[in-house]
Formats: sequence, C-alpha cells, structure tokens
Amino acid sequence: MLRKENQYDFRKSMCSPHKRIYRDKSVKANENEFSLDKDLKIALLSDSITAKLAAKDFCAYLKTAFGIVARLTDDEKLADIVAKEERGNLGDGEGYMGYKRTTDKSGIVICGYDDRGIAQAFYGIEDDLNAKGHPYLSFGCTAKRPAFSPRMVHSGYGLDEYPDEYLSVCAHHGYDAIIIFVKDAEHSAHGPCDFNDIVRRAGKYGIDVYAYSYLSNFMHPAAEGAKEVFADVYGGIFKAIEGLKGMIFVGESIEFPSRDPKVVPLSRKMLPSDGIPDPRITPGWWPCNDYPEWISLVRDSIRAVKPDADVVFWTYNFGWVDAKYRCELIRNLPTDISLLVTFEMFEKYPLGDANVMICDYTASSVGPGQYFLSEAEVAAERGIRLYSMVNTAGRTWDYGVAPYEPFPYQWNKRYEKINECREKYGLCGLMESHHFGFTPSFITRLAKNAYTIGAKSFDEKMDDIAREFSATEPQKVKDALKIWSEAITHYNASDENQYGPFRIGPAYPLCLKKLLKFPNKPGTHFGNIIYSVGRNLVAYDHGMQTSFSIRIREEMKQTVIMKKLYESGIRILKSIKNKNNDLLRLINLGEFLVKCHITALNAKKMYIETGKLLTATNNEQIRKAIAAIERIGKAEIANATATIPIVEKDSAIGFEPSMLYQCSKENLLWKIKQVNYMLTTELDYYREAIKY
Repeated sequence: MLRKENQYDFRKSMCSPHKRIYRDKSVKANENEFSLDKDLKIALLSDSITAKLAAKDFCAYLKTAFGIVARLTDDEKLADIVAKEERGNLGDGEGYMGYKRTTDKSGIVICGYDDRGIAQAFYGIEDDLNAKGHPYLSFGCTAKRPAFSPRMVHSGYGLDEYPDEYLSVCAHHGYDAIIIFVKDAEHSAHGPCDFNDIVRRAGKYGIDVYAYSYLSNFMHPAAEGAKEVFADVYGGIFKAIEGLKGMIFVGESIEFPSRDPKVVPLSRKMLPSDGIPDPRITPGWWPCNDYPEWISLVRDSIRAVKPDADVVFWTYNFGWVDAKYRCELIRNLPTDISLLVTFEMFEKYPLGDANVMICDYTASSVGPGQYFLSEAEVAAERGIRLYSMVNTAGRTWDYGVAPYEPFPYQWNKRYEKINECREKYGLCGLMESHHFGFTPSFITRLAKNAYTIGAKSFDEKMDDIAREFSATEPQKVKDALKIWSEAITHYNASDENQYGPFRIGPAYPLCLKKLLKFPNKPGTHFGNIIYSVGRNLVAYDHGMQTSFSIRIREEMKQTVIMKKLYESGIRILKSIKNKNNDLLRLINLGEFLVKCHITALNAKKMYIETGKLLTATNNEQIRKAIAAIERIGKAEIANATATIPIVEKDSAIGFEPSMLYQCSKENLLWKIKQVNYMLTTELDYYREAIKY
C-alpha cells in the first residue's frame, strides 16, 4: 500500500540512483560468474574527478543494494576491479564515452576510452546487477559506447535546478548534457543563478552545460554597431559563464527585428501608427531570410570567446511553414553550426471529417514527420551537424503533469526510427526533454539502452524491467504495457487537448461564463498561463482553419477508446499477486491517466452543451442544456475528488517544473469549488431566465 506523500517528496527518489535489492541468498554464483559478494577492492588508475566519483558511487551502490563493503585501493595487484583509461582494441567501446569491460574468475578490468567511459562502465555494472538481482557478474567481454552526443535534458527536479545528486542520476541514465535557460549572465528563468557553479558541478559527473537563450534580441545584425553589441551580449555570456558547451537558439525566444518582408518589422507588442494590427506573423514563427545573417554574427561573437562552442539553431517554430521556405533557410545557414529539428511535430493526418496537425510534443506519433525529414535531407546534403528534439526522456505535452508516459512499446518504435535517422541523415545529437525535464523511470532506462552501441535488445531489456515490477508474473506487466502503448496511438495531439484538459489533468476547470484559473504561486515560471479554459475552443491548427467543432465527436470516440485500454491494462496489473512498491506506483500512474481522460471527455461534453445553452431558442432547450451541464459538472466533481488520493500517493504526479503543482490536492479542491460555483451561481442566471 502506498503511503501519502508531501509535495516535492518525489525529489528524494529522483536523487537516489540506488535502491535496496532483496535477493535470494540461497542463490550462489555459478562457475561462469564472478562474485562481488565479499570485501571488494577497486583500483582506479585515473586522477579524473569524474572517474573517482563514479567509482565511489559504485561502492555506495554495492552497500545500498546488497550490503557489500567495497573500497578503493592504490594497489592494483590486490584489486578485484581495475579501472583505467585506455584506447585501442576496445571494439564497440572505441570512441567518446565508450568502454570495454572484461570479467573472468580473477575479477573485472575496465578500460575506458576516456574518464566518462570509465564512469559509464561502473554505471553499466550497476545496471547488470540490478537486472540479475544478485551480485554476480557473468564472465566475458562487454564493449559499449553512446550512439548520440549530446544527449541533453532540462531539469525535472525544478526549473534550472541541478543539485549534485540529481546530476549523478542524469549521468547514470547516460545523459552527457543539461540545459539551462539564460536571461543574462546572472539570471535563469527561475531567477538569480550561479551558472558557473552549475557548470563546475556538472563537469564532475561528466556532463556538459548548454545555455538556452532567453536573451533579448533588439538589433538587426546589419545595423550599425551590431558587431559590438552582439559581442557584448552573446560573447559576454561565454566570458561570464566559463565552461559552457554551447547555446541553443529557437525562433520564439529570438524574435529579432527581421527585415524579411513576410514578417512584421516590429515587436508583436507594438502597433503601427494607425492602430491597425499588421496581419503578418512575427519573426519567431517564420524562417526569415536574414536568420542566416543573424546566427552567423551570433556564432562569430561566441566563438571569439570560445572557439569550439556548439551553436545550435532550432527550427521548432517553423514546421508549419511550406517546406520550400524552411529548406531555403537551411540552404543558407552556415555549415559549422548544429541544426536542431523536432522529430514528430507538424505531421498532418485525418481525424473523422477533419484534417488535423500534430501541434506539439507527443508520443502518439512515432515519427519522423515530414517537417523533420525535409530539413534532415538538406542538412545531410550540406554537411550540417543534425540534432533532434525527441522527448525520449519519457515526457511530452500529451499529459502535462504526468512524470513520465508509460508506453514502452510505442517509445521503442521511436527509438528505432531515431537510430535509422542516425544512419540515413547523420543524426548525432538529441534533446530529450524541454522544460518538463527528465524524471528517471524505466522509460529513460530503455532510452539509454536503445541509444547505446553494444547494448541489449529492447526485448531483453524489457524482460529485465518487467521482472523488476513482478518477479513472478512479468508477462502480465508486459501485456499491460503493450495495451497502454496501443492506447496512446489514439491520442489527438491538438492544442485543445495538449493546452486544455490534458495539460493539467483533473484540475482543469469547467467554465461557463467566467474563465477562471487557479492563482499562480510566487516563483512560478509559466503556471496557469500555459493552458486555456472556457468554451471557445476554436483550433487555429497553424493556419489550417480547422474548427474544433468539426472533430470534437471523433476526438471523444478516441478518448473513450484510450480510457478503456488504460482500464484494461490496470486490471491486468491489479491481478498480479505480491505487488511491490514499483508496481503499485505504476498502477497509480495508470489510474491518474484514466482520470485525465474522464476530465477531457467532460470538458468536451461541456463544450457541446454550453453551445446548446447559448443557442437555445426556447425554454425546453434551455432546461435540457442545464440538466446536461449539471450531470457533467457533478461527474467531474466526483472525478476530481477521486483524483486526490492518487496525487497524494505520488508527489511527482501533478507537478511540472514550469507550472509547479497545477494538479495538486489544493488545486483539485479549488476546481471542485469552481465547478460548484458554475453549477449554482452561473447556471442560476439561466434558471432564472426561464422563469419569466
């Protein structure tokens, strides 16, 4: 039985890479296994702080997992494990962050291509012992290296917050880069920030730091004095924050005063002198013809300070634009920067009688989308280093406040496509989360495995994970997760879903007249501004002019299908005997997803009935609409009430770093109060109207 948690308790487990393994001590090492179950000695032949921290972490792992005492020694001859940097003859481990591990009856020898390779070798032993459930390592040779670098993530601990323990967990999961929002040399999106401290501490764990630019872009690169200003702004960041690996630039955060005639020449916040809005789009959402000039000057300004800085240009905001404009931009970009292209977004598909488009990050579509493919082809032709935003840290906007999305078989389809793009287009780097961050889960462990050359197959790794949830009935775990992986394929990644009820789940208000939202708490970055409420759910679908009312009923059908599939998976998981804590938490997450679907259905029903109410032409129609809204409101109050114990059992549910706790017990109680207000005060207006 899961205990109630306080808010932010999830950070304790998030920062704990090791857990106790309750092994069967009657099981002994066989003749082809080396036993670590003794007073173990480790010789580390490296002065690297990264390697030393990993070796010490391994000692801590053995103590926590199995109660084994291990210590470092300077005497290689007495050591059971020897770790050193060595290049040549490493097989698949030959390369950055790679290693070869050889195990025989005398012990273990680790040869790391570099210090990060040594660290990954120790983490790899931990992974193997976790899968075995006992401290015996099979004889043989293992060689591995990452298929992608960087593998970068934002913080799931808190916006731009990276305590050492969390950095260690990032390294365990194979991430070699983190991202921080940078407003200026002293401020992140979260507030005042000692960036140099983060860079220094991340470096100890073999992790690079990328700045995500929130810098003001107030000058055109061709303007008089632009070189000096850009050198001061962009070069100044790299002077102030020593050791940054690179900087990421995306349209919506650039918004420089482009001179492209297809965009407005001024900031979106300003109007022409006649007061009539300019119908053209702003530069952040169009592949302006002077972006190449802008990014070239930015690059030069940065590299004057750090010659090897990775300058990353992300086309996230341009995917809706015709390929000829986007590809023309890429053909004119400098070739010595990195191009970041989102993997699945902007793909078009039919839904009932409507044509729709994937509007934001989703696991519902495997990808790659045509937007990605069109730009990847040009990047490959021109020899531009290609990265992709892939969300494989396990979270998207499909469920904005779920800590991760438990769809391993769907995620694996994406892993396979990403690896294919590595071969075909030279895809070499991944962004695996945005500001919803990285929350460690079995999904992130599967991603690490998928992106490692020399690793297990997906099926082998999935077998390991299923046994962790249930040693006696692992097939049931896999059966349930296959059903959940099917469920997500029925999700419609529309703005109305992702920025509506699915963004914050059962805390989503059902509004009639007043568009109410739970008040933000101090220090919230986005909070309640990042979701929409109310009945006016008209889709803009990036220029496609598709009305929500055309596809709402088909969306409802698909939502019902998803809900039933989740419930089917939950029944299978609940049938497993001797449920451990991990399995109970997985069931709890599944039940939360069901509640999200109930809210989404009720919000769509509310949209339909409110429309009937506002267009009624006689009292009988008004009465029917009022009665329907009453049923919807009462059902949603029951749903929100039933969600409270779910979020209380897992403090990671309901939280997202840029919104904080939008779906907490507190917000659910507020939502119940809001719906009661709607059912009484607001509906009373219409009840009174039909009395006369």
